[in-house]
Amino acid sequence: MLKKFKKSIRSSRHAFIILSLLTFFFSAQVSLTIYINSSFLKDRIAHTDSFTLMKLWSDPEHVVGAVYTLASLLTILGLLYSPRILRKIGNYRWTLSLFLLHITLLLGLALFQSGWLIIPMFMIENMLISLIFYNFDIFLEHYSNNEHTGVIRGLYMTIGSIAWLLPPMIAGRIVEQSGYGLVYFLGAFLIIPVIILLIKYLSDFKDMEYDNAPLFPSRATIHKNPDIWYGLGSSFFLQFFYAWMVIYMPLLLHDHLHYDWGSIGLMMTFALSAFVIFPSPAGWLADKLIGEKELMVLGFLIMGVTSLMIPRLAHESAPAFALWALLLFAGRSGASLVDSMNEAYFFKQIDEHNAGLLGYYRRMNPLAMIVAAMCASILLEFGLLDITSLFYLLGVLMFLAIYFPLRLKDTK
Repeated sequence: MLKKFKKSIRSSRHAFIILSLLTFFFSAQVSLTIYINSSFLKDRIAHTDSFTLMKLWSDPEHVVGAVYTLASLLTILGLLYSPRILRKIGNYRWTLSLFLLHITLLLGLALFQSGWLIIPMFMIENMLISLIFYNFDIFLEHYSNNEHTGVIRGLYMTIGSIAWLLPPMIAGRIVEQSGYGLVYFLGAFLIIPVIILLIKYLSDFKDMEYDNAPLFPSRATIHKNPDIWYGLGSSFFLQFFYAWMVIYMPLLLHDHLHYDWGSIGLMMTFALSAFVIFPSPAGWLADKLIGEKELMVLGFLIMGVTSLMIPRLAHESAPAFALWALLLFAGRSGASLVDSMNEAYFFKQIDEHNAGLLGYYRRMNPLAMIVAAMCASILLEFGLLDITSLFYLLGVLMFLAIYFPLRLKDTK
């Protein structure tokens, strides 16, 4: 019966369709929970008596950054050991195992109330997201060719980004009416079609030999791949931007500016539409006309300017909902350019064998999360900056990040 259910990938186009569906459903689940996670953690920590971390930090809001830091350390370890696991059991079995655990953890987050249980489950669940996207990259790289990398990556990212649009708005409405638990239940439900597609079409995936990536690259590796390392620098600062936006923007809007979750969800949905509008045309431009580095520079400039404008708008007496939505959209427009161009550039440099280099690339996410969350937590805890002033610092860092795309050797 199971043999009749399973089908083989017929062509590169067929593979792209299946992988796009996988990333669509999985991205929808990630988007559903990602913008409520920080407030969810704060709420659970605040309602857990004698929570140990509260002895170190004066406010539950500051503890959230420490939790994200620990989760990101766990993610780095997971990515570090992934090539070894891939060689042992293969990408299909490893991905399926991760999804089964992922559903279990989402149900746990939905059901349990104690911070003692929520925090370790959240940390593992957060790690699984990065590991799954890493495995998706291996699948996609296997079926892609360099000639059309920009278009393929741009379209792939656009499809994933479409999935990000509505879930924040839906999550906001659910939290307002029913609390956090139902959001995580819905997230678990969204994983079911992913598992079905994975079993049906990718069970006979042919693995290649995967190389390792030590925790720190050797000098010879850096010398051999200089452009890849500049690309990693760009990726780090992009992920740093995402980290502060994901953790501290919802806290600023909800806990400090007192927007309800329905309004925040609508803002995020509008802002995330930038990731649908820009990656595909940007990928075409990079393949056909101007290359990636110029678009990356433009993206960082936009991210820097919009980050500097956040504290100014937050200090207005009654900033309009539309102004916040437009500002967040503009910032994500810049991020979408950097994200799509960095992806296109990086994947033109590697193939499916380079699980090690791919591991370095995907480690930028948790590494940036560690640095961002630790810095923000310390700055907030010791009163060096308040939550709005964090975004002044973020703007300056985005301008400094322009150094990395400027050093890239353009593909045009």
